[in-house]
Amino acid sequence: MDAAHRSNRPLPWMVFGLGGFLVAFLFPVHIFIYGILLPLGWLPAPSYQSSLALVHSPITRIYLGILLTLAFWHASYRIRDTLCDALAIRHVDTIVAAVCFAFALAGTVATIVVLCAVP
Repeated sequence: MDAAHRSNRPLPWMVFGLGGFLVAFLFPVHIFIYGILLPLGWLPAPSYQSSLALVHSPITRIYLGILLTLAFWHASYRIRDTLCDALAIRHVDTIVAAVCFAFALAGTVATIVVLCAVP
């Protein structure tokens, strides 16, 4: 295959796949802990200070940054394909992709700003 005809699709597919993998394996754990175990009282509710101390850890910030960023990019790719296929607007795929990926970029920037701004 000539270098001029190579597709740029593998990079978005890699981010889509990695984001889907992390979302599928890690979000259910967060939902189970914060949506079921804590409200039912099966785990003691963490105090504000202990939660803040956890978020102060660089490892936690890196984990949350990677998880949320890849989730945004996974969602944008999925929404793009769903909109183009469900509404039969594949002819404006470039515009839909630009809007979806702009939202993913905005979510990524917001995640980084919030994680860096936590006192």
